[in-house]
Amino acid sequence: MNRPVGVTIISILQFLVAAFLILAGIGLIVGGGMIGSLISRNSQLSGAGLVGFLAGLGAVVAVFFFVFAAIVALLGWGMWQLKNWARIVTLVFACIGIFFGGLWLLLSLMHFHVFAIVFLGIRLAINALIIWYLLQPHVRAAFEGPRAITATA
Repeated sequence: MNRPVGVTIISILQFLVAAFLILAGIGLIVGGGMIGSLISRNSQLSGAGLVGFLAGLGAVVAVFFFVFAAIVALLGWGMWQLKNWARIVTLVFACIGIFFGGLWLLLSLMHFHVFAIVFLGIRLAINALIIWYLLQPHVRAAFEGPRAITATA
């Protein structure tokens, strides 16, 4: 069965997110080193503990970003190959994204941050569309492959 266009779009979106996470991880490593270098040059703030802490924190967060980028890239590959496990995990991640996005949206509404409200609204809409689309019967049938065709015939 041919891959639905929406699945291709979701897969490409996941690859783009993975690339962004890799770039963010590299930025954290480089930025942590630069900030540590700037702090060590300042005579008032030069403390080996602070410099080492910032460099270590940047590296730890970067490793987290790299691991999550690998997971998202694997999901993108699974969606591209029409693997049902990738559809299910993408659905779970979209549900988690709606939950935490909704919490952040409530927090943004309390403090009325317009940019955050718009950004989170778009994020919630994208996650809701992904859930809706992946639950459509023709999309589910594409992931089930030949078994769905022979079962309905």
